[in-house]
Amino acid sequence: MKISTALLSETGPRSVNEDAVSVWHAEDGSLIVAVADGLGGMGSGDTAFNLAISTVKEALFSSALSQDTLRLAVLKAHSTILGAQTKDPERSKMATTMTVLAFGNFGVLGAHCGDTRAAVARASGIKRLTKDHSEGQRLFDAGKLTKEELSVYPRQHILESALGDHNAPTINTFEFDMLPGDRFVITSDGVHGIVLLREMREFLVKAKDPSEFVEIVKNCVVERRPKDNFSLAAVFIS
Repeated sequence: MKISTALLSETGPRSVNEDAVSVWHAEDGSLIVAVADGLGGMGSGDTAFNLAISTVKEALFSSALSQDTLRLAVLKAHSTILGAQTKDPERSKMATTMTVLAFGNFGVLGAHCGDTRAAVARASGIKRLTKDHSEGQRLFDAGKLTKEELSVYPRQHILESALGDHNAPTINTFEFDMLPGDRFVITSDGVHGIVLLREMREFLVKAKDPSEFVEIVKNCVVERRPKDNFSLAAVFIS
């Protein structure tokens, strides 16, 4: 199968881009894609995501890829950020969300912490592969908020897990099969906070390649006036 990708990371109205998107190949030829959304202010969000991505790259480059090795790589990124916090008091609150997908003979493997998201479009449907680690999602899962209440809940985006947080992070891993025609997308909340999942499916079906899809999403976000950095990675299987 052929795998093609396209990436986008825009500053939006902010003065600094604390989002990051990265794609690379592991030693065995597997493709790895990551989206991170840095937190902490004072420019420390970009330090956090850089540390996270560089650590995960190094950890996964020569590893036998599995859910366990992805989880351990992301956990190592968390420890790296914590270590960097102690060296610079101004960055003591820096943290980042991260979603990582690996594509290879094993299919698709994923690891996730925070509120970046991964989804896959197949045939006429689309499926979320990740669940936000947020206050709103927790209350929704507990049945304390309906879908309608969640959409207007003022604390819906308050994170309950991130790499670099002083509490132990929640890191979810998953696996998924990979078929010709599948279209995967990873987004920061600057994208999925504006573009609905059903709209994402329509854009994925409409686009002839990942570059066209990324351009369609960018135009949509810009038209709706983003309030944050916005980033995405698209992976098309043919």
